[in-house]
Amino acid sequence: MTPSLTQDDIMDILEAFGDSGFAHLDLTVGSIRVSVNQTSTSAAPCVDVPADSEEVVAPLLGMFQAGPEAGAPAFVKRGSMVQADTTIGFIRVMHDLTPVKAGLRGTVLDVLVQDGQFVEFGQSLLRVGTESAAPGSCRAESNRANTP
Repeated sequence: MTPSLTQDDIMDILEAFGDSGFAHLDLTVGSIRVSVNQTSTSAAPCVDVPADSEEVVAPLLGMFQAGPEAGAPAFVKRGSMVQADTTIGFIRVMHDLTPVKAGLRGTVLDVLVQDGQFVEFGQSLLRVGTESAAPGSCRAESNRANTP
């Protein structure tokens, strides 16, 4: 029998990796390859923010769910108006769904991930046009609205 991994197996592996303290995981089972890098939260990287826009980032590692359930229409799309408390999607880890809030007010300029895509902690999910973003500003990822 050829070994294989289910989506739940992969989510279990990702959760264990997130808690492990290891910086890199490269695992191959049959024809499935999982390769993940974990960024350190002790040295927050600087991110260049274009004038008049900010990015909403993933608060944790997992699968991005764009709507209220798998296959449902997305909460937001390009051109949608968002408020700080607007839910833009969920991050799924095993059977737990963590809501992701916009954390700012503005218009969605770009959706940077697809429904069902695995995302890493700090990965950009949306780019939102705002009037409060400083042109060419640089801010640490750990200061983003969705960082726990």
